[in-house]
Amino acid sequence: MFRYRTIRGMMLGFFCLNFVIYFFLTWFPSYLKDARGLDLAQLGTLGTLPGITAIAGGWIAGVVADRRIRAGADVTRVRKTVMVGGLLGGAAIVFAAPAKSVYVALLFLAISYASLAIAATGIWSLPGDVAPSSRHVASIGGIQNFASNIAGIISPYVFGLLLDMYDGSYLPSFAVAGVVAVIGALTYALVVGKAEPLPVRDS
Repeated sequence: MFRYRTIRGMMLGFFCLNFVIYFFLTWFPSYLKDARGLDLAQLGTLGTLPGITAIAGGWIAGVVADRRIRAGADVTRVRKTVMVGGLLGGAAIVFAAPAKSVYVALLFLAISYASLAIAATGIWSLPGDVAPSSRHVASIGGIQNFASNIAGIISPYVFGLLLDMYDGSYLPSFAVAGVVAVIGALTYALVVGKAEPLPVRDS
């Protein structure tokens, strides 16, 4: 599987997606508390907004993509639209740091998280699209998930390191996350091939 350029691209693209998503899974509450001054009660209310938006965005994107494909739309175009567009939208995290209002910051964070969830619907559909045979679907899913969880290890450390280096400012870490999201978008656009079965290769 590693010999396919598309598989390697899927690994890098999913790595980039998870690099940004893991901010929401690890540092997000600390950001709202330390950078925005929210108390615990507000964390339990305002802090849920990006997550709820992400749930809705991912569900809607999946429904729309399925309907488009059933209507005869090109599978590659549908998949790449949600993956590339979603990762580009994920870069909106950059605009949260300099926002003056916590509500504006939450708006950009909600756009980012929802966009990443939208991208994930295409990413998790792709193994079934590109597998040379049904025997390879789970292997490809595991391979790309392996790469994405390396990002889950690295991302929280990078955020913490940048926070230490820049006296608690989230702007540098958000900028890095935005760049990584754009790299992911370019990977799905230019490296990952068509959403169709890869040719079977002899071992």
